[in-house]
Amino acid sequence: MKKIILIILTLVCSWEAQGQEVGDSLSMAPVEFSLPPLTMRGTIAHYPYYNGLMMGFHDWELHPGLNASLSAAAIFGFGSNAGAGFANSMALAYAGNITPKLSYSIGGYTSFLDYASHVMKDAGLTAMLNYRFNEHWEAAVFAQKSLIKPKVPPYLYWMGDVGDKIGASVRYNINPSLSIGLSVWRGTAP
Repeated sequence: MKKIILIILTLVCSWEAQGQEVGDSLSMAPVEFSLPPLTMRGTIAHYPYYNGLMMGFHDWELHPGLNASLSAAAIFGFGSNAGAGFANSMALAYAGNITPKLSYSIGGYTSFLDYASHVMKDAGLTAMLNYRFNEHWEAAVFAQKSLIKPKVPPYLYWMGDVGDKIGASVRYNINPSLSIGLSVWRGTAP
């Protein structure tokens, strides 16, 4: 029951709505570049994306060309989770168009977390290919390959963005600010 409430709260709190631009019609402007978002760590995002709500991170929307994401944090906790630590991550991705409807990205990431007596390390490559059929429908395939065996404490597997992943997704864009998507992927835990 607690897990269901957490998922509902995550979805409700992370839903971002924007006002519609001034215009005569409800149709969307043609988009020539479109890719599913990555996490701020540069890994393939899954939903509900717990890290966005709990850790202050959000999706990483790529633009054509070279994209970079750098982060560093000092962490401390009280009570039964008392401890202190440091975390950092770096991700680079290059994104572009093969054709006006076919977009791609390829990149790499590395991250490190040292908290109390627990250490998490991960580094790998990501690739995505997205095809936009029309202003509403698009489909993507994606892959993520860890180059090292990630060292992750078992109770942190819920983060879901460590290890290898391969999958596909379909998304229906209702308007520029709201879309519904379905993705199927297979991931291997470290």
